[in-house]
Amino acid sequence: MQNDAIALLSGMKENPFSVGTYHSKRATHKVNELGDIIGEDEAPENILEQPGWDSDGKLRFCVATVSAELAMPEAEVSAKLQQLFQLAPGIERRVGEVKTADLVRMVASIPDVVAAFVRLREILPGADLGKIVESRPSVLLEDLDALGKRVRDLKEETPRLNWDAILTDFPQMFEIRDMAANARELRRKFPEGDATEMLGRQPTLLLAMQSGEDMIAYDHGSLRQVKATIEGDRTHDGW
Repeated sequence: MQNDAIALLSGMKENPFSVGTYHSKRATHKVNELGDIIGEDEAPENILEQPGWDSDGKLRFCVATVSAELAMPEAEVSAKLQQLFQLAPGIERRVGEVKTADLVRMVASIPDVVAAFVRLREILPGADLGKIVESRPSVLLEDLDALGKRVRDLKEETPRLNWDAILTDFPQMFEIRDMAANARELRRKFPEGDATEMLGRQPTLLLAMQSGEDMIAYDHGSLRQVKATIEGDRTHDGW
């Protein structure tokens, strides 16, 4: 009945109103005891995906975008993406969230992605690489020789901890430029405590040891890198 009424009103030449179907972003109409609509913050499970922005829609958009960036036929991009998803299934689950620029670089060189997995396995032999890559796909694009040194130094600094397992569960710590130095800073700030034991209970303490310039992330790099760009220095460490 509602659709019939909409169709009738939409077809009237003298109809001064714009008539259409409203698609609610809520799965059901939920209200609290006062009759107020329960919002997405209070009931996130009640929020629907945007029409067309389901997993298939996200993949179509991804294919089209990567195709345009690489000047590559969409069929070829789709085939390469399937290869990438076989290597790292977690990335497929995050299409629409992963940075398109990262996907472009991965699709442009699948062999480099394979080599990155091999190198990561050498660096973190006991880690769940699938879980790490799903949470932080950009790790496949890092300078893995530099990353290997950072992890090796950290393991030497705190040898009693299982960093392969910790970094699996807390991949955000790959953002720290010098993890071993942060462990030393933790010891300096808490000389009476056991830094290894503290990190074992709360590994993210390493993040709290970062300096202001390292802890603020910008679209165009760290605060230090942004300052260097403003000053005209593109040879600054980190670029």
